[in-house]
Amino acid sequence: MDNVSDIVVLDSEDTDVYAQSAYVSRQVCGDLMMKHKNNYIDCCSMLTENVAEITIPLHVISGSDHTSSFYGRGEKVAGEGDL
Repeated sequence: MDNVSDIVVLDSEDTDVYAQSAYVSRQVCGDLMMKHKNNYIDCCSMLTENVAEITIPLHVISGSDHTSSFYGRGEKVAGEGDL
C-alpha cells in the first residue's frame, strides 16, 4: 500500500464515512476525495491533523452507527427495571 498514489473517490452521504475518511486520508498515500453533489472534497483538508487524530475515538463515543450503547448501559427492555 505504500506505493499507491492514485486518487480514490468515495461517493456517500453517510456522516460516518465523512468522519472516517478525514482520519484515513492522513494514514494512506495518495489522494482520498469525497464526492458531494457536483463537487469533490479533499478529505485531508476537511480537518487539521490534530483534530483528525481524535475523530475516530470521538465519533465512536458520540455518534457512530456502530455504537448503540456503552457496555452495561444500554436501553432497558420493556417491563424490565423500575416502573
